Amino acid sequence: MRKQSLLQGAFVLTAAGFVTKILGFATTILQSRILGAEAIGLQMMVMPYAGLLMTVTTLGMPVAVSKVVAEAEASGDRQKIRRILFVSLAVTLAAASALTFGLAYFGQAIAARFLADQRAYYSLMALIPMIPILAVSGIVRGYFQGRQNMNPLAISQVIEQIIRIALLYILVQLLAARGLEYAAAGAVLAGAAGELASLIYLLFSFRPTSIYRIVKNRYHRSSQSRIELLELAKIGISQTGNQFFRSLLRAVQPTVISRSLLSAGLDPSAVAAQYGMLTGYVYPLLFFPGFVNYSLAVALVPAISEAGAKHQYRLVTRRVSQAIRASLLIGIPSSMILFVFAEQILAFFYRAPEAAGLLRLTAPFYLFQYFHSPLQSSLIGLGHAALAMVNNVIPRCISLALIYPLSVQLNLGIAGVAVASSLAVVLETILQYLALHRYAGPCLRISDVAKMAGCGIPASLFGYITYDTLRLYQVGESVSALGGIAALLFLYFSLIFLTKTVRLSSIMVALKRR
Repeated sequence: MRKQSLLQGAFVLTAAGFVTKILGFATTILQSRILGAEAIGLQMMVMPYAGLLMTVTTLGMPVAVSKVVAEAEASGDRQKIRRILFVSLAVTLAAASALTFGLAYFGQAIAARFLADQRAYYSLMALIPMIPILAVSGIVRGYFQGRQNMNPLAISQVIEQIIRIALLYILVQLLAARGLEYAAAGAVLAGAAGELASLIYLLFSFRPTSIYRIVKNRYHRSSQSRIELLELAKIGISQTGNQFFRSLLRAVQPTVISRSLLSAGLDPSAVAAQYGMLTGYVYPLLFFPGFVNYSLAVALVPAISEAGAKHQYRLVTRRVSQAIRASLLIGIPSSMILFVFAEQILAFFYRAPEAAGLLRLTAPFYLFQYFHSPLQSSLIGLGHAALAMVNNVIPRCISLALIYPLSVQLNLGIAGVAVASSLAVVLETILQYLALHRYAGPCLRISDVAKMAGCGIPASLFGYITYDTLRLYQVGESVSALGGIAALLFLYFSLIFLTKTVRLSSIMVALKRR
């Protein structure tokens, strides 16, 4: 199996992530056309449970498998890799079996107690086939990440979206005659079918002979397998705690926000409108380039684990620096575009230019997100997953505690919610950097970050002047904004290469290096 360099793997996943984002956007349009708002609402009622099911099913094993396989690969211990796969599959399939039977048996009671509309019960039941699929695919994905071969992961993401789109229309049309609740369930089933198609491709990439060896050697070195289980659990429990906390926070946060805004004097309809602007318009734009962060985070864990296993801490800091620089190459112009063209972007996509103030307020702070992901993945790769989790939990708790005083006592309203969320991102990043600095040494050159940010300032001014000039010549709003964004990007990347902040030759060397 061909091993890829950090930037090679990240580039492959980024390209696939971009395609997946476009296909996901097409899926959203298709759903709105064939389902309608009411059926989409029924589907969305159960989708938060999909994330929770994935957390409980996989138990953090994919990240743990990625790290431990990378370390075993570095030492050439193929037997350990097979034992890791067998142990992790056994654990996740056991959890998946219990969860599948539990959801099937208690489904009606769960729907009655937790779902606002009982018709969403059918969508909840449509999640059941996804549980065992996620159990196996999570482990196989972790294996490929650990072997630092991202091609199967990238292709499987695209296959998943294509199958989902193809079956979405078919299943919804077949079930729509029976009612909206069945149509919504059909959309969920299309997602499960996409996951299954992705898993089938991964298993073929994995090679049946490898699966046979795993099963054949399952009884060998049982005491050693217990050691591997403890090693996986140490990382997996921390990762599960991190994901579970985030899921819990997503469930609690809307209640805290809505009650705080009501206390600030807003009526329920105004609360819903302002909360919708922040979470439905602003956050999706802030996180749209997030596939770059995801790609780097996935590729970084095994790359750091391998270097850490060999005690090559200079290589660790170099890889972290590479990841941050690559992330900022996208993050800085993205944040600049969202800040400068906030009104135009919101008007074009959502017809909501009134949310521009919130976008401008949060865009500079969320630039820290492009530091945070590589730093967190590096800590996990070095075996400090629990510390990475704590560094996330503390800022999120502080953010939750600040919502009421900022929104009500300081009378900031929804802007107070945005400030609290932004402070959490900044604090998370600082804590992760300090922790990584402690274990691996300095991994960030402030001069490089300053030069990259410095290139963004004149580029932003040039982009806005271009937009303003086009408007003087009576060019349409959307076309003028597009011209301004193109001018901003052109000058930014020109300055990046002219000032030798990033050298094209160094990028080519990094992409070729293994």
